[in-house]
Amino acid sequence: MTLHAISAPRLFDGVRYHNNAALVWQGSQIKQVLPIEQLPESIPCQHYTDSIICPGFIDIQVNGGGGIMLNSDTSPAAMQTICEAHRQFGTAYLLPTLISATPSQLAKALQATEQALNDNIAGVLGVHLEGPWLNPKKKGAHDASLFYAPEIESLEGLPWLKQGKVLVTCAAELMDTNVLRWLDQQGVILSCGHSNAQFDQLTEQKMASVSGFTHLYNAMSPFEGRSPGTVGRALLTDHAWCSVITDGIHVHPQSVLLAHRIKPEGKLLIVTDAMASVGSVDNKFELDGQTIELIDGKLVNNEGSLAGAHIGMDESVANVIRWGIEESEAIKMASTYPAQAMRCDDLGQLTPGYRAAATVLSNAYQSQAVLVDGIVY
Repeated sequence: MTLHAISAPRLFDGVRYHNNAALVWQGSQIKQVLPIEQLPESIPCQHYTDSIICPGFIDIQVNGGGGIMLNSDTSPAAMQTICEAHRQFGTAYLLPTLISATPSQLAKALQATEQALNDNIAGVLGVHLEGPWLNPKKKGAHDASLFYAPEIESLEGLPWLKQGKVLVTCAAELMDTNVLRWLDQQGVILSCGHSNAQFDQLTEQKMASVSGFTHLYNAMSPFEGRSPGTVGRALLTDHAWCSVITDGIHVHPQSVLLAHRIKPEGKLLIVTDAMASVGSVDNKFELDGQTIELIDGKLVNNEGSLAGAHIGMDESVANVIRWGIEESEAIKMASTYPAQAMRCDDLGQLTPGYRAAATVLSNAYQSQAVLVDGIVY
């Protein structure tokens, strides 16, 4: 099998920097990182000037892209379109995200994901079910008429994945502890979100099954002096990661910096929460019978509520660097930390034996190319 390589003036492997380095892979596996001058002439190499090669970006919350919402087209082909749209902005892998839907739609999304993984559709890491097990008091743009608290018997009837990753966002305060434990035992990664919990409602027993918090600050009870809320629990639960939208609209930059200061290393990660408008010429789309429109950089529904984001991962990373987070840390927030959160032990670093996945950014942090499973896009 032929060796291939890409090179750039700078390479960040997820741990340290290399100057004038090449990333070498064979098939879908990284072989080595070495100085450009040591690269054998027999290995074909694409060089990127004024650029940095880093671990491939992983976005664990992507509702749509390329003009398609997963809710509107729950198929492997739709997942492929979404992945292609986000690849333009540096995303190597993502979780297509289903916004609160009926049990039959949940089943269809799981089946479509299984098929996408069987078909080796580049970039599909699994699926994110954002609801419908949410709190109506923090519904955001979700249809609260779909919300319910599930029982184990109903969950057993769903076609859970045999491969790939399943992330479920739920309002943990409304979920029975035994249900949370059952999902955790199935390998489902649980994240608390769209939650109106008071601090004490998110008990240690429940948090033992919860791995993270979805889009920190947004659609969750706020931190207040007398009531720490879900935000307080998220910030103070050291084992739990927090995803955060860094478009500068959903969360104030200083709130991002505050969370970064409080959370342990590796526990704050970037998501886009992107919608169909990303990678599309159309700035309008339908969600649950409502028209979502891009107005002044914000995606809003008929009620004027924020409805996802219009941003790619490269701009998200550029934002946090501009706000004051060190470049290497910002890159890890978009690659290494999501890989750890999703328990992907072969992603998030440019290390021999890891999957051949990388993102190439210009010095202005705009995506130049993406390597996914050994193929450069």
